[in-house]
Amino acid sequence: MIESKKLVTLYQVICAAFCSIVVLSNIFSAKMVPLLFFPFSIPAGLFVYPLTFFLSDFVTEIYGAKRAKGMIYTALGMSLLSFILIQAVLLLPNAEIQQQRAFESVLCLSSLRIFSSLAAYMASQIIAIYMYALIKRKTRLHFLWLRSNGSTWISQLIDTVVIDILFLYWGLGLGFMDVVPVMVFSYIYKVFFSIACTPLFYLCVYAIRGKVYRAHSNCAHFDSTRQSQIEAKQSERGRPFPVGKADEEERFGKVAASQNAHN
Repeated sequence: MIESKKLVTLYQVICAAFCSIVVLSNIFSAKMVPLLFFPFSIPAGLFVYPLTFFLSDFVTEIYGAKRAKGMIYTALGMSLLSFILIQAVLLLPNAEIQQQRAFESVLCLSSLRIFSSLAAYMASQIIAIYMYALIKRKTRLHFLWLRSNGSTWISQLIDTVVIDILFLYWGLGLGFMDVVPVMVFSYIYKVFFSIACTPLFYLCVYAIRGKVYRAHSNCAHFDSTRQSQIEAKQSERGRPFPVGKADEEERFGKVAASQNAHN
């Protein structure tokens, strides 16, 4: 993988976007969105959170699993930092009580919500990277849709089950049969989102692969051109070209034979 400045900059931008989505999805989850044809509501963060799997798959495909894990750990740190800072700001006095209550209603995230969210986040993202890398080792450059969707479907199932069981069933004390419809809808939405983003994923991956291939070609062309220029200058100055091991042995053998003849 070529560590060009453009690829490094792209990774930094993706990492920043990934961290922002993770942090904001937790904040967005404070808003519950009622569904039109279903008798329950879902957190607004559900609509944007699947983007994180799209980005983690892309980083795993282009940069490798190590870079993807680094991005995940960075987002975890940013989530914890944002939670600490928000709690610290909530402790500050406010000039008006109504503003304080409005601020708390939007940004006051319970410890239970944060714990369940981060637990589901870490478990699902690590499994997503592991499954993606595993499928890629088997398929190489083929079946991009399989490793993208396959890893996402497995990891999203774990994410959905963990966060709904921890937060809704264990934390809020909802009945299991009340939690099941929420889990089913959330998972179906995430699967649909993954399938819908497959053409975009192909476009992004092949666009970057094309740039990497052109960079390799340009480097190879530059190396051959540079070598030709060096050899031309050496020829003009009468300097010998670099020789192989066999040529070196033959040359030194002739020199030794000439010295023995003089002796």
